[in-house]
Amino acid sequence: MSELKILFAGDTFPVANNISLFQEGRTEEIFGKKVCELFESADYSVCNLEGCLTDTGIPVEKVGPNVKAPTDTLNALSALGIKAATLANTHTLDFGSVGHDEMRNALRKYHIDFFGTGDSIDDIKSHITLDIKGKKITLYTVTELFAFNTPDKNKAGANGYDEYRVCRELAELKENCDYLVVLYHGGAEMTHYNTPSIRRRFHCMADNGVDIIISQHTHATGCEEYYKNSYLLYGQGNFCFNLSKNISEFTASGILLEVVFGENGFDIQKHLVRRTETGCEYDEEQDFSTFEERSRLHDRLINGDREAEYIFQKEFSDYCRNMWFTRLMRVFRGINPEDDKALADLSQKEQETYLISKFTKTQLSAIQMMLANDEFNEIALNFITQAINDKE
Repeated sequence: MSELKILFAGDTFPVANNISLFQEGRTEEIFGKKVCELFESADYSVCNLEGCLTDTGIPVEKVGPNVKAPTDTLNALSALGIKAATLANTHTLDFGSVGHDEMRNALRKYHIDFFGTGDSIDDIKSHITLDIKGKKITLYTVTELFAFNTPDKNKAGANGYDEYRVCRELAELKENCDYLVVLYHGGAEMTHYNTPSIRRRFHCMADNGVDIIISQHTHATGCEEYYKNSYLLYGQGNFCFNLSKNISEFTASGILLEVVFGENGFDIQKHLVRRTETGCEYDEEQDFSTFEERSRLHDRLINGDREAEYIFQKEFSDYCRNMWFTRLMRVFRGINPEDDKALADLSQKEQETYLISKFTKTQLSAIQMMLANDEFNEIALNFITQAINDKE
């Protein structure tokens, strides 16, 4: 049997400054010559389509951006050689079932396979199986769920992570393929460090037969782990998803993952791509030093090193404070005009001090208990859903 090369690209989607290039299929101007050559050399290639391709869909009501582009922007992905797109993510259902249907019809038109969503909870297409060069490889995709992308009996949605169901499905799939790859959409955005829950999930999936797990959604490169016989990539970063005009250290680069499947296993090769004004390009320096440093630290953490655990916990705590503190605290306050006025001219540190002053220790303890308890979480989510429906 000959070797089989598959390329896995991270979050990908046309945005305002390159939509016309995507529509015209001008791949070298978007991705650069060397990236295009990598795709040409691959037997198969997959990307995460981080948005909704629609010409008529109406945005759903949600917190955060509704990401869309015209369906004919698939000209560029088709020309690049993308063979399949994962749809299990946090933006696929941004334009409801109409947008979801339009996107899938467009993918069919361009002969690009897709998986990760369905018309209802009973219609989810969670995986595809490739039979190429004598090898049978199953690609499975799953995402963290939010209200707007959760399927039910009568509503389209994404394949959501439920540990019992997902791991059972993965164990069954592994019995009928040579290799099993999971594309996982979730985790803490804009940080190089994963969380305890992500590590537990990845180990659980690997224990159930998964050979390779690739984490997307975070928009930042993280680290890697070789766990038993599995390869785990915590944070692939963006491939070509320049939604924000500001380039941070997190969104400046991503990893294009090349996997060569052979007769006795698989080999991993990572390619750094760097964000450009119109898309991305191959990073000629290919400097993985900080990535490798985080990976060594992660290995120490897994092996019970207290210092490594402290560093990871500190990085995650700093992330929580810097990225989400004021958003969450404002949500708990109800987002009211009094806060808008008071916070307008304050620094981030001053905003934190102001918001904390609005809660007593007892109130914060009550919020902590609600968030930490599964039962209270379910009760609160059910009630809030009912309240939203009542307002409609």
